[in-house]
Amino acid sequence: MKQDEFVIFAELDREKFEDILERLMKFFQMVQFGRQGDDWIWVHFPDGKIDIDTFTSEHLQVKGKKTQQKSAKEILDYLERDWILKKFNPPQADLTR
Repeated sequence: MKQDEFVIFAELDREKFEDILERLMKFFQMVQFGRQGDDWIWVHFPDGKIDIDTFTSEHLQVKGKKTQQKSAKEILDYLERDWILKKFNPPQADLTR
C-alpha cells in the first residue's frame, strides 16, 4: 500500500453524529461539518484533513491518507468506544478515490 493512498481507518455509528461532532469541536480547532443527505465532518491537521463521512457507506467512515494514521488515531482516542463500530488495522484501502 502506498503511503499517499487514501484509506479508511475506522467506521463510526452514524446515529452518534451529533455526539461525535460535539466531542471533536471540543478538542480540535478547525472542524467543518454538514448534513445534506449525507453526514460529513472534516477535522483539519497540519498534514491535511481527516474526513468522517457517509458518502460511500451507511456508517460514518474515518478516511485520509495512509500517512495520516497518527491524526486518525488522535481523533479515535477522543471518541467513546461504543461510537466506534470497527477499527481497521491495517487501514482498508478507500477504493472510491
